[in-house]
Amino acid sequence: METQQALQLKPEKFKTYIFKKEYESPYQESQIWDWLNDPSTFIDNQTWPFRVEFLLNENQHHAFEKGVLNTHHGPLLSLAGEIGELTPHYRDLLYYYGSYMFSFRLVRPFRLEFWTEDKGDKRIVRMQLSTYVRPSFYGIWNWGQNIFWSHFGKWMNKSIKKRIA
Repeated sequence: METQQALQLKPEKFKTYIFKKEYESPYQESQIWDWLNDPSTFIDNQTWPFRVEFLLNENQHHAFEKGVLNTHHGPLLSLAGEIGELTPHYRDLLYYYGSYMFSFRLVRPFRLEFWTEDKGDKRIVRMQLSTYVRPSFYGIWNWGQNIFWSHFGKWMNKSIKKRIA
């Protein structure tokens, strides 16, 4: 995909960490994107005290439009950014300087991306979370991302099935 201008720069003494995960889905790409681009997917499924919010200006009509502001926040989490590029098979969210997980001193996410690809009888959904991480926290961060994202595909497929039933 076209490279978007990062909304923050890599801090000194941090490592760039790219976490990638791939999921299979039996559903059509349009059904996957209807779910991925539905604000309620992220707003209604948050565990208290976490929350996701979208802020549209007067010229925007949908939460998943280029330039819409977004924040995901809660204890030890502040991810403020804006929706970036959107195509029929791709979407990204660019996080602003000041976004962090656990601590601003440990993990600073800068981009979350999703892609879909049609493979005949199944679809492939790819996600990529790009962060800057303190080297001393790298192993813990990697372990945590593997756990956190391990259930995303099952949740996605279960949610889409429920939506179209």
